[in-house]
Amino acid sequence: MFSIYASPLATATYQQNIDFLEERWTKKEVINFIKKVADVIDILKISPQTFQKWSKDTTIYKIEIVKQITLYYQIKSKNVELLLFFNNLQDPNLLHELL
Repeated sequence: MFSIYASPLATATYQQNIDFLEERWTKKEVINFIKKVADVIDILKISPQTFQKWSKDTTIYKIEIVKQITLYYQIKSKNVELLLFFNNLQDPNLLHELL
């Protein structure tokens, strides 16, 4: 079983995405996003290698939580570090700067 922890950036971007959903979407969409993140974390605890490696850095994995938001993470020994919840509508160059 892997331990999961979030970087400060992951914590901040997770909250930013929730704030964005609360402003523009329904409560149902917010709950759906939170549930999907929890489901992904459950998978990461057991088998973090399940998801695709990021083509720009193969030490980083990615998983699309919802169409607009992708989670990037790294595996370190028996730990999974959540790095970033990236809104896919943002400039992709920003992703390179953040990771």
